[in-house]
Amino acid sequence: MNRIPFNTGWTCRPAASEAEEVSVTIPHDAMQWDPKSADSPSGVNSGWYSARDYLYTKHFSSADIRRSSGDLTLLEFEGVYRNARIRLNGRLIASHDYGYSGFYADLSEYIAEGDNVLTVEAHNSDQPNCRWYSGTGIYRPVWLLSCRSDISCPTACA
Repeated sequence: MNRIPFNTGWTCRPAASEAEEVSVTIPHDAMQWDPKSADSPSGVNSGWYSARDYLYTKHFSSADIRRSSGDLTLLEFEGVYRNARIRLNGRLIASHDYGYSGFYADLSEYIAEGDNVLTVEAHNSDQPNCRWYSGTGIYRPVWLLSCRSDISCPTACA
């Protein structure tokens, strides 16, 4: 199994706006961009941040991924807070609602030859939802895993 960091080359912007995308490196806490207000729904528990939804985007080429026929190509997300929706080339390929556990997204069937666009939506606007500061976004590393489908893959994916 090959395990490659997949943490650079990302952009991020608030999901409900046409704001310009900003280059970020994962791990990243987008909640730091949120406005602070004494009227925020979570108050002191969120550090007075209002908490919004964010969209992360990463462009990559299939040529950058070493694959053989029959290989599984997975992304391992160590943590996305929260209600994550993962899309590859516009197609929903994974979702994970709980923000404090890792999960996998199987890219194998959806990687296009040439350029690909991966998006990760992190929905955190439904406040209050936590008793402490949670942050928002892809707050832990992301790994690209490539392995033969018949051996050596994480059991959560096989």
